Amino acid sequence: MPPTTDDPVARLTATLPALTRLIQRLRPRICPIKRVMAAVPPGSRILDVGCGSGLLLALLADSGRIASGIGFDASATAIALAQRRSGLPLSFVWQDAQAAWPAGPFEAVLLNDVLHHVPPAAQRAVVAQAVAALAPGGTLIIKDMATRPRLMATMNQLHDLVMARQWVHHLAGQVIADWCRDLGLRVAPVERFHRFWYAHELVVACKPSRPAA
Repeated sequence: MPPTTDDPVARLTATLPALTRLIQRLRPRICPIKRVMAAVPPGSRILDVGCGSGLLLALLADSGRIASGIGFDASATAIALAQRRSGLPLSFVWQDAQAAWPAGPFEAVLLNDVLHHVPPAAQRAVVAQAVAALAPGGTLIIKDMATRPRLMATMNQLHDLVMARQWVHHLAGQVIADWCRDLGLRVAPVERFHRFWYAHELVVACKPSRPAA
């Protein structure tokens, strides 16, 4: 039976396999999910790049924060789980971040723990593609793992070696912010968070409503 708890993560993961359910219920403890959600403009049509099994999009839709959302991920297994989330204004596509993205524009584009999985030579191009997918006045939200403190970055390397079987490439939040600024966005100060032995950085940037004169 579905849980009677008011915890939306527990409710939204109730029908998923046990291991996936456990991992997703732990996510809010190690990731600043509430702050990421708060950065999404209310009523947005949002694109979630590297959405995994769709937890963040599901939370945004369930809370009424967004009007609709599209998520895509390179993992067929994750997308199959995401597509089990019924009753929400969401759709999920299996594809890589370096392939052609779903048609926009979008009022918000989200990359949550995605860039460190992208090869360094392609990271800036992915950010540029995210900016191109934004509608005028839209918001780009990039939350990724921090490069400092070094011990926390090392712990995340070990985490991804175990969980994703991948050697990841951390990118400083300020570098991401500078790229966004170079691409014409207005960038808020980089925010930093610590959760247990994980260090996170959040970059929120806005596309001007009109091209600069």
